[in-house]
Amino acid sequence: MKLIVVIIAGIYVIWILWLWTYLNKIPCFKTRKTNPVSKFSIIIPFKNEAKNLPRLLDSLQKLDYAASHFEFIMIDDNSVDDSLKIVKNYADIKLLKSQGSGKKQALQTGITQARYEWIVSIDADCEVSPNYLQTLNAFILQYQPEMILGPVMYFDVKSFLGQFQQFEFLCLQALTMASAAYEKPFLANGANLIFRKQSFEAVGGYDGNMNIASGDDVFLLQKFVRKFPDKIYFIKSRSAIVKTQAEQSLNELIHQKIRWAGKTKSQGKIVAKLTGIMMLFFHLALIYALLTLPVNYGFVAVKFLADALCLYQVNRFYRAKLIWWFYPLAFVIYPFYLIVIFVLALRGTYRWKGEIYP
Repeated sequence: MKLIVVIIAGIYVIWILWLWTYLNKIPCFKTRKTNPVSKFSIIIPFKNEAKNLPRLLDSLQKLDYAASHFEFIMIDDNSVDDSLKIVKNYADIKLLKSQGSGKKQALQTGITQARYEWIVSIDADCEVSPNYLQTLNAFILQYQPEMILGPVMYFDVKSFLGQFQQFEFLCLQALTMASAAYEKPFLANGANLIFRKQSFEAVGGYDGNMNIASGDDVFLLQKFVRKFPDKIYFIKSRSAIVKTQAEQSLNELIHQKIRWAGKTKSQGKIVAKLTGIMMLFFHLALIYALLTLPVNYGFVAVKFLADALCLYQVNRFYRAKLIWWFYPLAFVIYPFYLIVIFVLALRGTYRWKGEIYP
C-alpha cells in the first residue's frame, strides 16, 4: 500500500507542475485607456438579494466608460424580499420580469432584450471596479475573442469558514486559468462571464441544459469551446476582477457545493470529469495518509507543500488577504469535507434561494 501512496504522490507532483506551468503562461493584461468601441449589455439576474444589491448597484454607477456604450438589465427571478424596491431606486436600469423560473431563464430573458453586441453576465451579490468596462474594451480590441472568462474572488473575510472558502475558490480559479492557457478550458464562473450575443445565439444559448438549476457558465463554455475553440480567453487583469460574497454558514456552503456538483455530473467534457475523478482520488489517498501517520507522512508533506505553493502562486495575481495560519487546519479538513459533499451530491437534493431542488 505504501508503494501506491508513493505513486499517487508522484502523479500529484506532476499535476501540480502542469498547473504551475500553465498558470505562468497567461500574461497579465495591462489596462490602458482606449477609445470606447465595444458596447456592453450588463445582465444581472436576481432573486431575494436585497442585502447585496446596493453594493453591486453602487459599484455599477461608478463605471468609468461612455454611458452611450453600455446598459444595465436587471431580471427579477420571483423575488419576495425588497429587491425590486431597491432596484427601482436606481436610474437608467432596464428592469425585467423573468419569463420562467431559475437563473438560466432569467439570463435568457435579459439576453433576448439586450441591445448591444457584448453580454456581460454578473451575479447580484458582486462588485466591480470602476475600470471594469475599460479593461474589457481594451482586451476585446487586442484579442478579438468570442468569450472572455473573467476572474472572480471572494471579498476579504477573516473567519475560518470564509478563509476555507477563499482557499478552495482560489484553487478553482487556478484550474480555470491553467485550463484556458492549455487551450482546453472547462471551468468558468457566471459571476464574470463575457461573450458576444451573436455567438451565444449561434451555439444555441442554454438549450439542452435549461432543466439543470446551475451550470449557466460551464455548459455555455462547452458550446463555445466546440464552435470557437481558439477564441476563448481568460483575462488576467486586476481591473477585471469581480468580487463576490462567500457563504455565511456551513449549511449554505454545503448546499452550494451540492448544487455545483449537479453541473459537474452533467458535464460531457472528458477533461472536466477526469479532473474531478483525480481530485477525489488524490483526497481519498490523503485521508488514508492522514489516518496512517506517521507511516505515510511523505505524501501528506508533499501535498501540503504543493497545495500551499499553488495557492501562493495564484494569489500573486488575486492578492486576497489570506490568513495562512488557517491553512494547516483547512488542509486537514478539506478531504473529509470533499467526501461528504460527494456522498450528499449522489442524493442530489439541495436548498437554494429558499427553494428545494432535486
